[in-house]
Amino acid sequence: MKRIITTIIFSFFLLNSYAQDSYVKLPVSESNCPTVIIEKDIIANERVIELAKELIAEISFLKDKPNRKEHKFFNLTANGIYFVSLKKKTPFKKQSELNEFFGIEKNNAIFVNGYLIEHSDYKIASESIIEIELVEPDSSNKLDRKAINVWTLTLEQRISGCKRQNLN
Repeated sequence: MKRIITTIIFSFFLLNSYAQDSYVKLPVSESNCPTVIIEKDIIANERVIELAKELIAEISFLKDKPNRKEHKFFNLTANGIYFVSLKKKTPFKKQSELNEFFGIEKNNAIFVNGYLIEHSDYKIASESIIEIELVEPDSSNKLDRKAINVWTLTLEQRISGCKRQNLN
């Protein structure tokens, strides 16, 4: 009996230690497009850096899934992340500004391309905003209150995905 209990406890320990963190997302997020983060806290799309190729100071790409506890951008990494530093300022909107504009509490959750932004210090590049939708809670999205989903992807990219290209 001791051996069975020990085996069960050990099994639970192993299962727990190898469990994967899952992404917090809306059911509409099925794209293969990477997230672009400018200057460590501005979420954008690839178009912003395509238009400013000559202004790129530095660019790197993270394709592996990082640790949720160590990286505040964890939930945005489902399809990889480009980290970009530009030689120009990027106009942006704060999450609280978007919530306030839509009459929602300033600290309400915001999603980008269907993925939850888990930290309030992230901003969204103004020129990357293609569409903003107000998402009502229902059984498919399991939200407990209204939320905003900001699309930085075109409708074609949402359906067909993004073409991988060399941004250097």
